[in-house]
Amino acid sequence: MANILEVKSVGKRYQNKDGEVLALKNVIFRVKKGEFVSIIGPSRMW
Repeated sequence: MANILEVKSVGKRYQNKDGEVLALKNVIFRVKKGEFVSIIGPSRMW
């Protein structure tokens, strides 16, 4: 089955009270028709 979404080399950094946090680095994933995908985590670290 073909991919309907392909994500390559995604990253995410954010600031908290102690400085910068690297939350995601070099994320790669593919989604096929009918699949459900989510990235979850805490909305606040402090």
